[in-house]
Amino acid sequence: MVMMVGQLTAIAEAAPCEWKAPSPKAESRLHQLAPYIGKLKPVIAHHLLQRYTAPNDVVLDCFSGSGTIPLEALLLGRRVLAYDTNPYAVTLTRAKLEAPASLEMASEQLVQRIASAEERPRYEDEQIPDWVRKFFHPETLQSALRFADECIEKDDQFLLGCLLSILHHQRPGFLSYPSSHLVPYLRDRKFPRDEYPEMYEERALAPRLAAKLRRTYKDTHSKNRSSVLGVGHTNVSDLELDCSVDAIITSPPYMNALDYVRDNRLRMWFLDRRTADYSPEPTEKKDQSDAITDAFARNALKFLRPGGYCVLVVGETVFRKRVTTHPAERMLSKLTSVCPALQVEQIIQDEIPDVRRSRRSGAATKRELILVLRKDGGPISM
Repeated sequence: MVMMVGQLTAIAEAAPCEWKAPSPKAESRLHQLAPYIGKLKPVIAHHLLQRYTAPNDVVLDCFSGSGTIPLEALLLGRRVLAYDTNPYAVTLTRAKLEAPASLEMASEQLVQRIASAEERPRYEDEQIPDWVRKFFHPETLQSALRFADECIEKDDQFLLGCLLSILHHQRPGFLSYPSSHLVPYLRDRKFPRDEYPEMYEERALAPRLAAKLRRTYKDTHSKNRSSVLGVGHTNVSDLELDCSVDAIITSPPYMNALDYVRDNRLRMWFLDRRTADYSPEPTEKKDQSDAITDAFARNALKFLRPGGYCVLVVGETVFRKRVTTHPAERMLSKLTSVCPALQVEQIIQDEIPDVRRSRRSGAATKRELILVLRKDGGPISM
């Protein structure tokens, strides 16, 4: 299927009005566990799952990001497979899917982790990069690092996700010196140390994590963790499953529009100490993005059963208010050439009123196209 530039947007339907409404109060607080750029609204994930899957269906999200689709699928009684290559994305997804069943259980787990972390050896200054140290009081940083190490060693992704969620902000409940919440940069010009000395004091870890747990479990719904069939750090080119899936619902990385590595670099350093202050994106170039699409077409679509749906949320890239790329059109052309059995069922266009994240180049994501495809049957081209 060859699409001319702009053809998909010409035939796309407008997104349902409820997608633009404020998040419902019934939404699980786990959806807001920690910040993540370009997060899909839970109401959109809910709508897509309700419409294109049924209870007990196996749903695959191979670009899980912050875990919105896998968590919503679990809450709706679907079975879940979720993967990503970004360590922070994997931690968030696992944290939401593996959260303890109650506040009491989570609090008891926290007490154990805090006690064990305090027994761990302290870090030497030279073990911590300057760009990391500038965000924290030295004692706060020691506590946070040792707690992160304890969670990593015990594979406690839930409490690790909670730690990352309060890592930096200017509010008292967070751990850093005054800084932004989503993208890490200090706000010391707005909050000078001599005028706001209290914002540069040591911040105790345990009470802040305890408060985070209370907020998280205020409206957290129970879920069947046995319905999580697989979740972890896997590149789509290496995807191997031992079952077919009823639906693939996912949001591939937005080409040259969102900085998944750079904007999460401080949280990612706590997960992988090799993380640099600034790192290149895996979708920086068109050919890199196309390679991801090709790998998805050849290694994910083969697991989709005949009659199953493939739903892709694709961000459009603009530069200085001018649309410069149409990744959804290139993506659709590649998918249908590799898997001719895919048929277009629906195209949905969702305008994003607030730019989620502008890059230094001036690019931004203002619109998403949701490609709804159905697999009729037939082989995948290799």
